[in-house]
Amino acid sequence: MCVRWQETNLTQPEAAQGELETLIGSCAAEMRIPAKTVFHTPGDRLDCVYYIAEGRTRHYMIGTDGVEKTLYTLTAGWFFGETPSYLGEPTGLYSMAETDTTMLCIPVSVYDRLLSENKIFREAILTSYSKKMLILRHEIENLCFNSCKDRLKRIYYAAADTSRLVDGGWYDLRLGYTQYELSTVVGAARVTVSKLVSELCGEGFIRVLNRRTQISAAAVEAMRRQTRE
Repeated sequence: MCVRWQETNLTQPEAAQGELETLIGSCAAEMRIPAKTVFHTPGDRLDCVYYIAEGRTRHYMIGTDGVEKTLYTLTAGWFFGETPSYLGEPTGLYSMAETDTTMLCIPVSVYDRLLSENKIFREAILTSYSKKMLILRHEIENLCFNSCKDRLKRIYYAAADTSRLVDGGWYDLRLGYTQYELSTVVGAARVTVSKLVSELCGEGFIRVLNRRTQISAAAVEAMRRQTRE
């Protein structure tokens, strides 16, 4: 199945995760992290691989000038920490729980055993690796070939909750973003993002009501046609 990463909200299918989560829960320790808590920084050595059971985490870098760049935001059903754990190298990323988050911590020795012995687990890890690679490849394409304004449009498009139409022509967003968070995703200064958000409001692409951002249904349909061309 071809997955269009500009359309996904990065949530794994819950129905397909039940057996996997039961397997992991039998041999992993539960870890609960409050919202807005940074729980790993560059240089930390990981002694486990994490499986997100509930919540949302953000993984990002900070440049020497203090500018943040988000690599990806992960939700229930995703793994992370596979690469530094497997290679025995320290992590190079900051990891933060964006919401109250519950994770299952799989010790490296157990992780290695499950990779060797359990097909369900092995396929889940390969899927996680492969999807992250596609996300990063899409991000490289996005940064190289799309303007900052187009990158913002794609973020709003990906976050659109198309299950319910509001006021006859608008969709709520599944995820709420501050302008600072948007700047870390698109790789631009906050002042630039603020200006572009105002432009998108003026163009009718989005609107802000009671501090909630909504995207035009017409804009969603136009973006959908564009991604299929």
